[in-house]
Amino acid sequence: MADGTKAAAGGGEVLLELRDLKTYFFTDEGVAKALDGVSYAVRKGETLGVVGESGCGKSVSALSVMRLIPDPPGRIVEGSVHFEGRDLVRLPDEEMRAIRGNRIGMIFQEPMTSLNPVFTVGDQIIEAVVLHRGATYREARERAVEMLRLVGIPSPESRVDDYPHQMSGGMRQRVMIAMALSCDPMLLIADEPTTALDVTIQAQILELMGGLQRDLGMSILLITHDLGVVAQYAHHVAVMYAGKVVEYSDTREVFANPRHPYTVGLFRSIPKLGVKVAKLDTIPGTVPSALEFPSGCRFHNRCPFAVDRCTTEEPTLRSVAPGHTVACHFAEDVTLAEWERKAAAGEGSFAVREA
Repeated sequence: MADGTKAAAGGGEVLLELRDLKTYFFTDEGVAKALDGVSYAVRKGETLGVVGESGCGKSVSALSVMRLIPDPPGRIVEGSVHFEGRDLVRLPDEEMRAIRGNRIGMIFQEPMTSLNPVFTVGDQIIEAVVLHRGATYREARERAVEMLRLVGIPSPESRVDDYPHQMSGGMRQRVMIAMALSCDPMLLIADEPTTALDVTIQAQILELMGGLQRDLGMSILLITHDLGVVAQYAHHVAVMYAGKVVEYSDTREVFANPRHPYTVGLFRSIPKLGVKVAKLDTIPGTVPSALEFPSGCRFHNRCPFAVDRCTTEEPTLRSVAPGHTVACHFAEDVTLAEWERKAAAGEGSFAVREA
């Protein structure tokens, strides 16, 4: 286990732990290293928020935990995923199926495409309950109605026979949550659970998940682009970039004292209440392709703090404060104020953007 995860996980019992996980996709164009040595941990009864731009490996890490990486072309090539004392990477398929959807539930992105359109929502919940709990059809149907009521769907006795297309986006997302929780999992993986929902429904879904976590005592792995959601609901944060974790700590520490230039850049892109700006700040450059990551630090070509050392020597996670680890050679010098100064002066990567 990487030192960063040890530090962040210390002080609480760990339920899920990724150790140096590498998941590659072998394509005609080359090997895409979607995960290239990822380590993080989820404590019992707490929420870990995993954030980063699209393509950084967030969803691939969740699918790797569930052993749902399509093979071919994808494959877990190295590392481990420890859950309740067992390495899921090396479990036989039959044992993994007994955990998937039972001990670990998952809310997938885009509920309209995740739900089967030719089966009722009730039948899709019933299937999991019958499979994992050995219940009769009648018992499983009663459980499905109970779960739909739990997630706030009105008239669950009749809506249990609806098809996905008969429900709104918010209700389909609630069905996905009901399905994921139907077998009382210890861990809920929520992959962008509020994507494409309006802000009112987003708030309802997140409040629902938070309430269920308090009532059931489960852990949540929350994958999102929304730093506001992370600030409100996550206990710890793992910031990912280009297939790696670049910063890891408790939520309060990361928001009060971000130390990786990428994390600082993400925070700079957030609109601030009461502050008028002509346009939102952006991180210069683009995310590198997983087929060909740059040498050294993978963020160096977008980083205003980069020096020659950053182009050749890859940083590893190291502690900059108790429980706070960062993969940056100069983490102690990275602050929001210094980023803003460099942006105003057109230094570093900002000079490239203005050229």
